[in-house]
Amino acid sequence: MAIDAALARLPAEINCPICLDSLQDPVTIECGHNFCRSCIQQSWADLQDRFPCPVCRHPCQQRCLRSNTQLGKMVDMARILQSIRSKKKRQKERRLCEQHNQALTLFCEEDLELLCPLCTQPPDHQGHQVRPVEEAASHHRQRLSSYIEPLKKQIADLQKSISIQSKKPLELREKVETQRLELLSEFEHLRQFLERDREAVLSRLADEEKAVEKELGANIAEFSKYNSTFQGLLSQVAEYTVLTDVELLLQIKSFYKNSEVPFPATFSAQLRTEGCSFPLQYSALKKIIRTFRADIILDPETAHPNLIVSEDKKCVQYTKRMQDVPIFPKRFTVNTVVLGLPYFNSGRHFWEVEVGDKPKWEIGVCKDFLSTRLRTSPSACQGCWQIRREGNVYDAPGAGTIPLLSEVNPTGIGIFLDYEMGEISFYNMTDKSHIYTFTDTFNRPLRPYFYVGPDSKPLRISTGTD
Repeated sequence: MAIDAALARLPAEINCPICLDSLQDPVTIECGHNFCRSCIQQSWADLQDRFPCPVCRHPCQQRCLRSNTQLGKMVDMARILQSIRSKKKRQKERRLCEQHNQALTLFCEEDLELLCPLCTQPPDHQGHQVRPVEEAASHHRQRLSSYIEPLKKQIADLQKSISIQSKKPLELREKVETQRLELLSEFEHLRQFLERDREAVLSRLADEEKAVEKELGANIAEFSKYNSTFQGLLSQVAEYTVLTDVELLLQIKSFYKNSEVPFPATFSAQLRTEGCSFPLQYSALKKIIRTFRADIILDPETAHPNLIVSEDKKCVQYTKRMQDVPIFPKRFTVNTVVLGLPYFNSGRHFWEVEVGDKPKWEIGVCKDFLSTRLRTSPSACQGCWQIRREGNVYDAPGAGTIPLLSEVNPTGIGIFLDYEMGEISFYNMTDKSHIYTFTDTFNRPLRPYFYVGPDSKPLRISTGTD
């Protein structure tokens, strides 16, 4: 029994861990594990620096493959012993059927069961394909041999995947180092820019302080001059009180004339507000435009009848003549509004609208159920987040009284929607400055919103290459 057990364990010891077949031209690597020479060479074929053992992952030198001729002879001997054992095993394998106590000499291919001749009688295996044991065993050995190559391929693919994954940490470190250096460079440029901007702002502040001090000094001197004048008038009053009636009346005209001295204005010492404006290359806007630009088009089925949408659906303008268009439930019929496509249910999206010198417009984002019969500009509480221009006034309905724009009036407006963060931000694309950001919670599809106004100047969606 001990010999049989040892022989049963022998295949596991003489098989290659890679191909799972008997070792061919066995070699031993640094960690002591044995492989077919061709198998280990194929496993390491795509590697350059590190050569991990397929069994224990110990890093080895590729060329350190020691031929193990003694193990090869032992493999040959083991094959002979296995062959002898198999013959003896087949001789002992004539088992008896538990039901009929007869030798199991047949095999049912449908049920994959050993049978005795009596088992084949109806009804249990009626109509099944039944073969003699030797024939069935030969057939299934052939079938098993067909599994060898696919399994070897799967193992090779697995080893290749392991090899590829083993390189990933190094690639990750290289990417992290590259990004770290880029960030350090950007921060250094930003520090230099801030230093220059700080010096310029402080210099302007110092110059303004000197100018204000000079004006304050002139104002104080003017007050001192008028103080002397009033002191003189006060002395004259004291002198005139003791004059005779005739002398008093002769000089009173001159006194009244000299006393009509206007009080000097008080100088207000106010400083101009200084601030820092980051250039585009140090802001997030450049990356937002490059990464999240969306292809927006106008939806003609929502356009007010007095609006003309261009053929490429990128431009819209007002016309006094009402268009003959189909009546759709989603078409705006009161305000000259058109909505954009696509709908946004998630993600981050950026688009730009060219407004030029158009005197009246409203641009933003709205919910898909926005009423088409509103007579006033919708606000955030009605499901529309927008900024607008009317003449020289810019504001954001629902945002309160806020200074929206810099000194540069925009010819283009950038809109950035971050659905998950609940933010809609507007940018002045003329000087690349931030205008305003709405914050809300979105749980319905959103669409681009355009109010065109009563003038013929167009609104145009930028294609990104304009």
